[in-house]
Amino acid sequence: MALFRGCGGQLMGKWLPVDIASKLYEGVSEEALNSAQAAMENAYVTQAQTLHRFPGLSFFAEVKGKYPVYLSEWKEDLIAVTGNGSVYRCDESGNVEDVTGTPVSGGRRVVFTKSSNELIMAAGGPIIKFAGHKTEVLAKDAPETTFVGHVDNYTLAIEPFSNRFSHAAVGDSKTWEALDVFSADSQPDDLNGLFVTPYRELILAGKESIEQFERLTSGEAAFFRRWAIGEGTEAPYTMVFADNAVWVLNKEREFVRLSGQIAQPVSDDVGTVLGALKQVELEGAWADKVSIENQKFILMQFPHANTPYGDKGLTYALDYKNKKWTVLYGWDQERSAPAIWPGVSLFEKWGRSFVGGLGGIYELKPQVHLNAGEVQRMLGRTAHFGDGEYCIDNARLRLKRGVGSYSKAPQIMLRCKRDNKHWSKWVSRDLGKSGQNNMIVEFGGFGWAEHFQFEFSVTDDCPIEIRGMDVQVTSGAL
Repeated sequence: MALFRGCGGQLMGKWLPVDIASKLYEGVSEEALNSAQAAMENAYVTQAQTLHRFPGLSFFAEVKGKYPVYLSEWKEDLIAVTGNGSVYRCDESGNVEDVTGTPVSGGRRVVFTKSSNELIMAAGGPIIKFAGHKTEVLAKDAPETTFVGHVDNYTLAIEPFSNRFSHAAVGDSKTWEALDVFSADSQPDDLNGLFVTPYRELILAGKESIEQFERLTSGEAAFFRRWAIGEGTEAPYTMVFADNAVWVLNKEREFVRLSGQIAQPVSDDVGTVLGALKQVELEGAWADKVSIENQKFILMQFPHANTPYGDKGLTYALDYKNKKWTVLYGWDQERSAPAIWPGVSLFEKWGRSFVGGLGGIYELKPQVHLNAGEVQRMLGRTAHFGDGEYCIDNARLRLKRGVGSYSKAPQIMLRCKRDNKHWSKWVSRDLGKSGQNNMIVEFGGFGWAEHFQFEFSVTDDCPIEIRGMDVQVTSGAL
């Protein structure tokens, strides 16, 4: 092994890898972490084990007011319902038409389902339908509800603050009979959510239990309970179907994969944060799935959860095939600090991924690296490196360069914390103008210590693909 003169005249040794692309792990304090990543923001680990920047949000269409926008579809159009109950139809070019006849009321998150001839919506008030012209009340006898569903020509709704759910007459969503009611009573808790899987299974959730009902093909009763488990939830809007299973945040603050009566927790890596969430921080929590460059994610947002940056709004993204987590943030220009990721809903249409925001619809685009026109900061923070006396003579990142224009090169920054004291000043290096493809970026030395922790950051609007990080060390034993 070739040796070179390093810190204080000592001999410099070989390059050693620093783990930056295994996974995010928040299960212990950063001081105890000696592998994985202590922080990963607006980035994810690819199947090739590189670190890739998360797509940004590009403006697609505007609706009136600065209300949250919830998305669905009807026929060939995207449907957007705002927090004040207005309903809009949007075509593939972003042209918007107000189709509000009767607004969607109730003040809760909007839940959608489709029958053969109408889009059905509920948010805590009367059930509303849209059949192509203007929205109207579904039926005067239908219950006011927070959750609706449709299975085998039956339109269903839970009755809030009870353990009952109702259904309309078969094939007729306008007719609701008083006797067409079932009880979910494996535990004495009220229903707070309803979900219909692509396999036509009816999932009914309460705080203490979750039950699966299925259609009866004969007899007078329309449904029967197949199983029940003690995996209740206080966040029913986190129910999502992916990878042939239902996923939900359970009453123990674990994100679990439900397959039949088997519940498999998948949130151990971020379990310390989820487990500490207070009741008020679960209000408005939601989840949905999205595909990004052939990788599958579930996004889960807690709008009222406290963040490490003194703000509210925590958003996780789970690569559910590889069981790896990352955190998404927006940016507060006034505070110059991360803020809540600006999405409130997700929907995939026309082979594209759309995000409902405040007063607008955005498209999630891998070619964009701003969030709705604001800074998207990509940040990574390593575990503590080293166990003994070392000098870091040089540090380098191996990454894709040449991502700038012909006249300007974006910047990447690196800094170091020695022995868990203070962060050094940022060291900036350019990512190359167009055509400058040398993939090695060196940052120089960071001195002597027993433990080192690194943080890297990019705020410029450019793609990022980091293959690895290495440090060249001199050992005090040499």
